[in-house]
Amino acid sequence: MANLKEQKSCIFLVDDNPVNLNTGKAALQEKYTVVTIPSGEKLLIMLEKSKPDLILLDVEMPVMSGYDTIKAIKDNPRTADIPVIFLTGKSESESEFLGLSLGAIDYIIKPFSPPLLLKRIELHLLIQSQNHELREFNENLTKMVDERTDDLTQLKNAIILWTAEMVEFRDEDTGQHVERVQQYLKLLLDEMGNNEMYKSELKDWDVEAFLKSALLHDIGKIKTSDNILLKKARLTDEEFDIMKMHTIYGKILLESLQGMVPNQTFLDYAKTLAYGHHERWDGKGYPEGLKGNEIPLQARMMSLADVYDALISKRPYKKPFTHEEAVRIISEGRGTQFDPDLVDLFVSLSDEFKKINF
Repeated sequence: MANLKEQKSCIFLVDDNPVNLNTGKAALQEKYTVVTIPSGEKLLIMLEKSKPDLILLDVEMPVMSGYDTIKAIKDNPRTADIPVIFLTGKSESESEFLGLSLGAIDYIIKPFSPPLLLKRIELHLLIQSQNHELREFNENLTKMVDERTDDLTQLKNAIILWTAEMVEFRDEDTGQHVERVQQYLKLLLDEMGNNEMYKSELKDWDVEAFLKSALLHDIGKIKTSDNILLKKARLTDEEFDIMKMHTIYGKILLESLQGMVPNQTFLDYAKTLAYGHHERWDGKGYPEGLKGNEIPLQARMMSLADVYDALISKRPYKKPFTHEEAVRIISEGRGTQFDPDLVDLFVSLSDEFKKINF
């Protein structure tokens, strides 16, 4: 849209009658740049080269009527926003309704009063200018909000990762464990999305929130003492009972956070993973001893990914297993420690798992 204060607005005047074109141009040219066009077909050709600020369009023209012309204008995304005022010699409510329904902003009856025509054009151009300014304002506001949202999202993600790494930092041998587990889960999810067995359940998941929540699956270890967490020998039964409490502590910590920030899907996922990733398919896991499908699918996935990474990683109490040894151990746990279907999925993806090593 041209700036009304700096230069004349451009108006395309379309009419098959030369007299009407000359009359209209004479009435408008002092205030506007007026381009006269004798048909709808030629208007469409002109619009391929330039866009006016407003179109005055005669309704009754041979070959291509004003109605056909405005349809073509509004169907083209490049020209759809150009305001169109119909000029007609008829004063019928039905024809007016049709014109307005096709996208015209006004209907002016010929012969028109030049002062009235000028005033109505001025009004519509002012409205158009204000709409343009409002769109620009909204676009700028949206951009500012998006930038601010991106900043907050980056901060949130950084805090989540920092919190997870703060737990892992206590044990140098588990560095980047949470990030690798996140990548394993993504591998499983991508493959599960192509499997009819899982499609109905996965369709309601917020995958991005789920993967981010995986970073906090061991958050409860923050309350486990270094004497137990970093012990280089096998844990006693009493010490193992204390270690198992990290699942409960994780749930408690995340529930506390939910109390401050309710209705966060991310925290729902995080709590499920923190509390359930040590359950076993055969019911011999902890903290609740859930069995089979009683264990949430998310927790069953985390169990497999977590154990795989624990097997191939150095720990205070063991040397790392090879990838092949880890695949064998997990395969042997099919139907006992792990969901058998997920084990089959894991085996089919084992080469991809092996590539994740950072």
